[in-house]
Amino acid sequence: MRGENTEVLRVSKLYCGIDFGTTNSSAAISDGERTWVLELDRLNDAPQSLPSLLYLSREGEQIVGRAAADAFIERNVDREVRLEQVDLNTAIEAYVASEPDKSEGYRPIELMEPRVTEGVRVSATVEVNSPGRLFQSLKSLLRYRAFRGTEVFGQTYQIEELVAMILRRIKQSIEAETGAPVVKVVMGRPVRFSANPGEDAVAERRLRVAAGLSGFEEVIFFYEPVAACLEYAVTTDRDLTLMVVDIGGGTCDVCVMTFGAGGNAMERVAGSRILGVAGVPVAGDAIDREIVQAKLFPRFGSQSRYGPSNLPIPQFLFNHILDWQNLYKLNTEETLNWLTAVEMSSDQPEAIRALRYLVQRNYGYLVAREAEAAKKRLSSVTETDIVIAREVIQIRERLEQVEFAHIIGHDLDAMLESIEEAEQTAGIAPGDIDYVLTTGGTCLVPAVRQMLESRYGAKRIIQRDTFTSVATGLAVAARYA
Repeated sequence: MRGENTEVLRVSKLYCGIDFGTTNSSAAISDGERTWVLELDRLNDAPQSLPSLLYLSREGEQIVGRAAADAFIERNVDREVRLEQVDLNTAIEAYVASEPDKSEGYRPIELMEPRVTEGVRVSATVEVNSPGRLFQSLKSLLRYRAFRGTEVFGQTYQIEELVAMILRRIKQSIEAETGAPVVKVVMGRPVRFSANPGEDAVAERRLRVAAGLSGFEEVIFFYEPVAACLEYAVTTDRDLTLMVVDIGGGTCDVCVMTFGAGGNAMERVAGSRILGVAGVPVAGDAIDREIVQAKLFPRFGSQSRYGPSNLPIPQFLFNHILDWQNLYKLNTEETLNWLTAVEMSSDQPEAIRALRYLVQRNYGYLVAREAEAAKKRLSSVTETDIVIAREVIQIRERLEQVEFAHIIGHDLDAMLESIEEAEQTAGIAPGDIDYVLTTGGTCLVPAVRQMLESRYGAKRIIQRDTFTSVATGLAVAARYA
């Protein structure tokens, strides 16, 4: 297939679409007549899907995709973390003065003392033996103005630079496929990076800059659910009203479109109308965190009490489990000694011991991965076990579909509100929609499918390719951009 397509593209104009996702990314190309999805990651279970992961090593390696996760697990998990106070070689000026003399004989003008200054040395707690850092869900961070970048082994990277490293890998794969340079791309974006218009604009601008840094000279943004509509609509000549529900790792996006009957693909695209769009930043990553909080936090002592006063365990500790990339910051002598003391007076000593070991061995990513894996298994079975077996951490928690649906109830409510908003904007009722096209990994969650089927009926739900239908639609759109 690779050689055949390359031969065609030598004499045809190239059209390219990229779906940069929170969890997975994909790309498609078109020669004007045919459109196909590229293989981006041979190590991944689905080679046409590239996990949106980046690992930066101490030696300067930039590892992207499934290999990034493998490198993190091999080099970081199950190792001792060593933190040290490091002098940042700078000082902050501080002013030193005593309480002023308030006696009657005090004459401030005559006895004015010179202002005394001191330099306060600045230091920071850093991990001195880390072999590398893993970044995930970068797309979700684009909207946060405060997150401009981060320091990795003494070098500061802007968030645009981090995203560009992933996009550059995708661009290289496209050019290896086609044998030609690619400078123009139609890139997907969610309906809303954020409900805040200012944050939404910041996210799009940053993604555009990242695309430029990766080598694209012209970037056209296109709504991801609209692209998924096009991907299906050009395969038929019927008069249709379609809804796309695209729920991936970071956002739930909804689009309602109409396509007239007859005509070729170009005529159908030209005659299409977008009736309504909506979106909310709630999707797969949020669901994974809900599983961790509901099923695993208690096994690490979140409900425990300690000491003669029967104090509750501080909940800030568990926020670091959700933000697993910063879990190492708890691995200080002070925190570990405190956890040891708490363990001795706790009503759940085994759970606190597991928490201490989790911190010492940096197992946060393994916890997150197991929660995600359990979520995926529940797409095909009615119950599953969440299993984490690492020395003193011995967890086996049963999770059933019914309980899972209850755990993510408020996430489902947010998704349904977004669907209702798209209908209201379009001015249509559920019965006016011919088909509901689903894409994105979170649409495989049984509770999400049941929500859609109860509203539209099972016969009108059409599942498109989970990870690549948006990229295919973007390549279709690129032909007319």
